[in-house]
Amino acid sequence: MEREVLDRLQDFLRRKLNPEIGLAERARMKDMAEIILNDEPIGRVTVDDEDGERAYNVTVPIEMPPNPNLNESIRNKFGNQKLRVVPRPKKTDSSEIYLDDEYIAVLFRDDASGRSWTFEMAVLDFDLDPDADDEEG
Repeated sequence: MEREVLDRLQDFLRRKLNPEIGLAERARMKDMAEIILNDEPIGRVTVDDEDGERAYNVTVPIEMPPNPNLNESIRNKFGNQKLRVVPRPKKTDSSEIYLDDEYIAVLFRDDASGRSWTFEMAVLDFDLDPDADDEEG
């Protein structure tokens, strides 16, 4: 990804998840970047140019302790107390993630034990405009 795109995407993730998030290019993988928080890679962003529209897929694995509290685990992973997990109607393998009252992502259960989950957020190209947040509210 071009540095300008990485910077815009990083600004978006900082507004939505944590002001300390950084993005680092992946060597030899032009359509992928690492998500860095507290000097540790926590996930990745990939480019999706399907259907002629550019989007970015944010994927972060979430490992839960025994007897997981999904809200606590998500908030701790991103260091953001404004995030909350909301069960999906008629779905037991996933939940929705909200920032205050704004839906931002889905949390998918990866295994039957409920200890391995994946945070997935789709970011559309127009979402990277800093004024997009103002237009939504």
